[in-house]
Amino acid sequence: MLEILKKMFEATPERSTIVLKEKCSVCGCEVLIEIMPSSGGYGLQGGSLSKCSTDDYCAKCAACYKVNPTNNGKKV
Repeated sequence: MLEILKKMFEATPERSTIVLKEKCSVCGCEVLIEIMPSSGGYGLQGGSLSKCSTDDYCAKCAACYKVNPTNNGKKV
């Protein structure tokens, strides 16, 4: 997952925050996830991201992540 986030920031070096608008891979609701670089990697607000395949990710809303924080491996 860190590789995917690193590529996102390398593609837009002028941005200090990236906002993703995705659908939750569990419930299907719209999720806005803010991603910011930090001293330890990346910080996320509004939801979670997990790796689904080599170059892809799945998003979860905060409520679904709270219920099950593990990767469910499906992309909506």
